[in-house]
Amino acid sequence: MGEPPGSPNEHDGETLSCPICEKRKPKRFCPAKGESICAVCCGTEREVTMDCPSDCPHLVQARRYEEAHPREYAREEILFADVEIPPQMIRAQQPVVSGLGFTVLKFARDNAALADGDVLAAVTSLAEAYRTLGSGIYYEKPPEGPMAHGLYAALAAFLEDMKKQEAERSGFPSLKDAEIFHLAD
Repeated sequence: MGEPPGSPNEHDGETLSCPICEKRKPKRFCPAKGESICAVCCGTEREVTMDCPSDCPHLVQARRYEEAHPREYAREEILFADVEIPPQMIRAQQPVVSGLGFTVLKFARDNAALADGDVLAAVTSLAEAYRTLGSGIYYEKPPEGPMAHGLYAALAAFLEDMKKQEAERSGFPSLKDAEIFHLAD
């Protein structure tokens, strides 16, 4: 792929500008794109807009760096920083937590374009919906992007099915909306 032969960006079969930003010279082969890209695009787009294979040398190097240099987060950067989840709730609701994770994995398997930002948007919207529901107010604002919206719907359907199954087994719902907020958060 790239520019047609003889174009201003092609010289002796080598692309002179990054196919992503079209500004800088490509210096790294990107296995996700199947061509060389610039280091800046590799760093900023890695696992954001590109589905990087786990054996990509640049991804492996970045993960090693992140492990050696953990980032400190400001309190305002942390979603739901005011919420404390009791460990016993996680243990008691382990099937729900596992089911939420499995729902994300199934959705990702069927939707290769799903990105981390979509998952974050879906889970954040779901947690907000259940936070307000736990206080007695019904307010739902699904995320806008098609992937995030689809995942939101899949997660909401999973939770409704789980609540129905528990109600059928025990005769009353044991999974409360306030607990779902803590599990989705």
